[in-house]
Amino acid sequence: MTQIPPLQMLNRGYLILLDVCDQLEAIADSLPNSVSAADCARLAAEIVDLLARTHREEEAILLPMLASSQRPELRQLANRLRGEHDYDDNAVIEVRDALLSLSTSRPLHSPDATGYLLRSFFESLRRHVLAEQDLLAILADKSAR
Repeated sequence: MTQIPPLQMLNRGYLILLDVCDQLEAIADSLPNSVSAADCARLAAEIVDLLARTHREEEAILLPMLASSQRPELRQLANRLRGEHDYDDNAVIEVRDALLSLSTSRPLHSPDATGYLLRSFFESLRRHVLAEQDLLAILADKSAR
């Protein structure tokens, strides 16, 4: 069995999260019409663990690279990203609960509020992932020199 290089594993996790963002956007776009209960239930069951796994990988791979940098702004960035993980970890619980409520046709919030919750989460998560993909590209480029 071949082992996947850490940066490739992290990028794979990012692609999965971006796909989840696309799925959340499709749900938000369909509101206030009915949504697929099965899709909502599946996402609710997966999303917390997917995000937690990606955060663990970031904290094992990316953040140590930043924290060990000679550049103080990169060390500071490592601390900021850890803080963003805390925010994401709290927000994903609300998203999971909203998805579960949609899957049982008993929404916790109005369609507008649910759509806003989903949108604020997936937009924030997309920005986070894209910024970290950019960081990985920069760090990989510097290490190749």
